[in-house]
Amino acid sequence: MADTTSLPPRPGSSIEIYIRSIGRYYIGIAIVMTLLIGATYLTVKLALDRHAVQQEISFLTSQKFIRFQQLTQQTRAVMGASADPTLPEQIVLPMLEDIQTAITDIRAIMARLKDMHRRLDSNLLEQISRHSPATEALHVSLDQRLEDFLSRAERIVNTTHEDRQRRYIYWGPIDFAASADGLLMRQFNDIIQHANGRSEVSIGNATSISTALLLTLAILFILASMLLFYPLLMKLRSEHHRKMEFENKLTHLAQTDPLTRLKNRSYFNSALNCLLYRYKKDGIGFSLLLIDLDNFKAINDSFGHPAGDATLRHVARAFQSVFQANDIIARIGGDEFAILLPDIDDEARLNDIANRSIKALEADFPFESNTIRTSASVGGAIVPIHATDEPGLVRVADLALYAAKAGSQNAFIFDEETLTSRLEQNELAAALANAADRDEFIVYYQPKVDLATGNHLGFEALVRWHHPTLGLLAPGAFLPLMKSPRLIADMSRAVIRSACRDLRAWKKAGYAPGPVAINLPEPLLINENGFEMLAAAIREYDLDWQDLAIEVTEDVFLNRHAEQMRASMRRFREHGISIALDDFGTGFASLLHLRDFPFDELKIDRGFVADIGRESRSEQIINAIIDLSRNLGKRCVVEGIETEAQRQFLVAAGCTIGQGYLFDKPMPNSEVEARWFKHPIAEAR
Repeated sequence: MADTTSLPPRPGSSIEIYIRSIGRYYIGIAIVMTLLIGATYLTVKLALDRHAVQQEISFLTSQKFIRFQQLTQQTRAVMGASADPTLPEQIVLPMLEDIQTAITDIRAIMARLKDMHRRLDSNLLEQISRHSPATEALHVSLDQRLEDFLSRAERIVNTTHEDRQRRYIYWGPIDFAASADGLLMRQFNDIIQHANGRSEVSIGNATSISTALLLTLAILFILASMLLFYPLLMKLRSEHHRKMEFENKLTHLAQTDPLTRLKNRSYFNSALNCLLYRYKKDGIGFSLLLIDLDNFKAINDSFGHPAGDATLRHVARAFQSVFQANDIIARIGGDEFAILLPDIDDEARLNDIANRSIKALEADFPFESNTIRTSASVGGAIVPIHATDEPGLVRVADLALYAAKAGSQNAFIFDEETLTSRLEQNELAAALANAADRDEFIVYYQPKVDLATGNHLGFEALVRWHHPTLGLLAPGAFLPLMKSPRLIADMSRAVIRSACRDLRAWKKAGYAPGPVAINLPEPLLINENGFEMLAAAIREYDLDWQDLAIEVTEDVFLNRHAEQMRASMRRFREHGISIALDDFGTGFASLLHLRDFPFDELKIDRGFVADIGRESRSEQIINAIIDLSRNLGKRCVVEGIETEAQRQFLVAAGCTIGQGYLFDKPMPNSEVEARWFKHPIAEAR
């Protein structure tokens, strides 16, 4: 099973807890800071209002003083003019009007000053720092003296001209202003100086209070930063690092195959695009290897998926021991790997690396109580020799891999001949799609004979493809191209119907053809399709079940649907159909499989027969298989017999049934009738 990698704790959880914990403190500090800001604003506003009022008072006081001086001079002038009997009254009258205007102005100014003082007294800062009693007394004394002076000036204005002349001696002492004016002048001066001083004090107090508030605000902000925000920033920094680690971990997991710890297809595609961009920008070439494990499905089916996982990990370790650190090794499929070699753009070096990777994989490794051997096929391509874009590079590397799997070489670097061959294969595969519909599949028959007597016992049905342009093609030319279960089913149906049609014709003609053996592929055995297909043909051509036989390969033992296949074969046997185990000795059959699977005969592969007389070990294996079949109560059939010496050896070993070119090659229906049903066996040979 794949190793599981635990993710780190989700970033942000601890910072959320911390933020919640300081939330109440933050709200309190925010309220205090808001109040301090408001207090500072209010203080500045009060100070500005107070200063404005004080400035207005200073201005009015100065204006009152100026008008007082003007009134004093005007009054003196009127008194002087009144003392001159020769001076007409018309000259004095305008002067009296000026005096009256000055009196009115001074009293208006005094009223405005009282209003300003009331506004000043209502100011909060003024209430905190009020006038001294002496200042208040000075204001009262000045107003009283000034009002007294204004009253006396009004009497001068209101009296008649004659009275002013007669009583000049009495009013003459208006020069009382000499003493009174001096006192008023000093009082005016003191009040003006005091007003200016109060204005400066007001500004100073406002500055001090604002400074204190702002200082308090700054201290509070610094404390909040130290106690709350600085730890929060540290927390955020820590969480940022954790988040980056978390994202890096996620990126690593997203780009890594969890089983092998190699890169996955997503990372491979990204790296391939980067290398192609580098080539287009700088002209630096690179290479691609596609690697496909051999018999990985068999390992999975034989030893279980844990063995398959162990195999993949073994392959990953082998690759890491061969390739360099800057090479990109990726698992892109179940048993498919891709390697990008950024620094390799030479065919000889690439071929050497590919062969070294294959040798590294060939080392056996233990798994539980078993020893597992791995092998692989490798296809390679180079940028820019073979392609300069992603689809083209992958395509030619895949063509090279296909050539490696189809040929004798485990590693194959792409060339033009490979491309030509694959294009031909693609054309054949495209034509195969409609071959069954066009009745292009035909059946050839190879006789099975009694090895001792040479008597005909039956036939094996072998498919051929009559291609419209290429002519008759042997199975090896097109069976590897049939990947689709539908194509396999269509071809098998055509073979079954042709064989049943020929059987009916032979039997109707009075011949005894014996059973015809038909190869049933795995996709037709894992369900009811194979049985229903055979049953339909038997019904259609009115045959007996015993007229047919079935051949299966040893791969059925390793199929994940082996139990369903066993059930299908039991069903065939229940209807009297003989089942043969084809190519015995070349696959993965075990004695346990021979015991459990229902079959009637073993067919020894032609690879062992070819070595008769040349390889003693092959002869020993043949003898062992014949003895095994005899002991199990099964028939033994040998295929690929081509010489008389081989026949004699097999007869001496106890084998009774065989087929091969010694007796006849596969042939169409027309030749079967001519060679095996109308002439003696000896003549036919």
